[in-house]
Amino acid sequence: MYAKNRSAIVAVVTDTVTYQTIGKDIDQYIAAINGDGKRAKLIPDVWQHPDSIRRALQTLYREDNLEGVVFIGDIPVVMTRDAQHLSMAFKMDQRRDWKESSIPSDRFYDDFDLQFEYVRQDSTEKLYHYYSLKANSVQYVSSDIYSARIKAPVMPGENKYRLLSEYLQKVVKGKQMQRTLSNILYFTGHGYNSESINARVDEGWILKHHFPFLGKQRGRRLDFINFDVDEYVRDRLMSKLADADLDIAILHHHGGSDTQYLSEIPKADTPQQYADALKAFFRSKVRNAKDTIAAKKYYMEYYDVPESWVTNAFDPETAASDSLRSASTDITISDTYGRIFNAGFIMFDACFNGSFHLDDYISAHYIFNPGATTTVKANTVNALQDMWPNELIGLLNEGVCVGNWAKEVFTLESHLIGDPTFHFAAGRSTMDRDIVAEKNNPGYWRKLWKNSPAPDLRALALVKLQNNRAITSEELLSILEKDTDPVVRMEAFSLLKKRLSPLLTQAIILAMNDSYELLKRLGALTAGKSGDPALLPAIVRKYFDPATTNRELFQLRYAFELYPYDTMSDLLASERKNSPSWPTEKNYSAFLGNLKRGADERGEDFSKLNDVASKPARFTISMQRNLCRTDHLAELFEYLQNGNDDELRVLTAETFGWYVYSLKRNEILEFCRKQWAVEQNAAVKNELEKTVNRLSVGF
Repeated sequence: MYAKNRSAIVAVVTDTVTYQTIGKDIDQYIAAINGDGKRAKLIPDVWQHPDSIRRALQTLYREDNLEGVVFIGDIPVVMTRDAQHLSMAFKMDQRRDWKESSIPSDRFYDDFDLQFEYVRQDSTEKLYHYYSLKANSVQYVSSDIYSARIKAPVMPGENKYRLLSEYLQKVVKGKQMQRTLSNILYFTGHGYNSESINARVDEGWILKHHFPFLGKQRGRRLDFINFDVDEYVRDRLMSKLADADLDIAILHHHGGSDTQYLSEIPKADTPQQYADALKAFFRSKVRNAKDTIAAKKYYMEYYDVPESWVTNAFDPETAASDSLRSASTDITISDTYGRIFNAGFIMFDACFNGSFHLDDYISAHYIFNPGATTTVKANTVNALQDMWPNELIGLLNEGVCVGNWAKEVFTLESHLIGDPTFHFAAGRSTMDRDIVAEKNNPGYWRKLWKNSPAPDLRALALVKLQNNRAITSEELLSILEKDTDPVVRMEAFSLLKKRLSPLLTQAIILAMNDSYELLKRLGALTAGKSGDPALLPAIVRKYFDPATTNRELFQLRYAFELYPYDTMSDLLASERKNSPSWPTEKNYSAFLGNLKRGADERGEDFSKLNDVASKPARFTISMQRNLCRTDHLAELFEYLQNGNDDELRVLTAETFGWYVYSLKRNEILEFCRKQWAVEQNAAVKNELEKTVNRLSVGF
């Protein structure tokens, strides 16, 4: 075993063609890492197969203090299957094209506890290798090392090796400087977190906890840009990202592999602007309709739209103007050409922006340009909005390299693009070393927890104590209830969720009534997966509280649907007496009506799972991966035992694995164990084993 005080290794894996072409630049990059307090080791990818690369990394981890790995050039991409529960939001039907229904993920390379079965290599994309998550694998992500990709995007007139060379030269030059962390930007796009003002305000507040120097020292600043500050916010945002004084940019918006969706509809300030926006909206609807005549008629009659608003939908000049108007609301790959980006680190809290498995992907264009941007974090597939994207981000203020921070918060789809060893000047902090060297030393983390004033260091201490099984659920609940810092309280709640603690219901109630908006929101989200009757008073009170945010209510609607309609309507009626004017009678009546219709429809859907003429059973079953309803468990149990479609029985077994926070978790676990013992179908039995592991171990 390696000595604790020995420098950690960073493996640099590159394909042979890339090394033959720009080997000098790679060697200089390795030397720069060595001069930055780590040891870099070149690993030529002579195998071009994920299994061989993983074995080489595992050996280094066991024998030589491997900290992380960076992949340069054309390195095999693991396309994971049967592992959607490890992702934030990806739930595509795996019967679709495997290129689309698999999740590209480097967790294969950096989380050695995950066990996969090799399936096949793609027939056309030779770098794609498909792997299925094994049933006897751990069923959660906990990366042992960090990983990052340095892969050049396709650019007109550019050679990928020249782009790689220029990028590595930029990194080497940057390591010769001591960049201090002073200025931070956060941006929120159209439709994100229901455009909750409370979420925006609280993020600014919480960033001052992550980075205590904000608001206290002249010249060190926190900036915020919202999507609706301008008619088209694109140029303002891109100009800010070019600011040489900007160190970190946190970008919350929707996205695609080639687009950052910022505004959707241009901001309007005058009646004419509103009218122009509506005209463009209806013209686009008509253009995209299969039956344009019927579409025109529908919008004219239903919305009382004048015919003049839609008659010129196909006029070439008007269509071109509308297209330009629409394009101006977003950032596309072509918009990045010729731009300079200078934020040292950028987080793309969006879907698909980090799709490094494709030839071209938008996040890469932020590092492959002459500006100072070195590293980005982005997702290969879609991502959940209601997550904690800024978890432990204050570690960057302690000189922790981006890789050692990201390792603590990776999900299946989240990835670093660029140099993972990038860090800001740390003063006298040794945390970048200690986060690796002391990882198995609970005494070190207990001392840090007691003595550190920094919220993120105290939160990290909780994570490491949890990893070492050196902290109890009772301690975490007490921290959630009593600690004065919201960052620490949030971490305590997250850890209680991960260990599937029997104290979870108490934790949810505390979270729902916290002062921190995101903690309240995530408490509401978890309540929507529990179904514990003890949560009902808190849920109902939240509904009648005028200060409850629209995003909390978005999550609470799922909680209401977990309980019998009669129970909910009685509780609502009782509480309504104490709050007769809010919500408005119109909204309250509509809410009750939706609850009743939903309950009736669910009863019918679940009663007809074997009826091929009814709503597809696949939809009814798969929806429970998000909803985790327990009022129809009997029908799901019956279908898993006696259903007429083995594919859907596999889906049912897999769906039960999502009930990790459910009050009925133990009941489901016991049923799955008994069914596994008698199950004859191999695929169903395999999925049952995976579900049992998920429900019994936690994560």
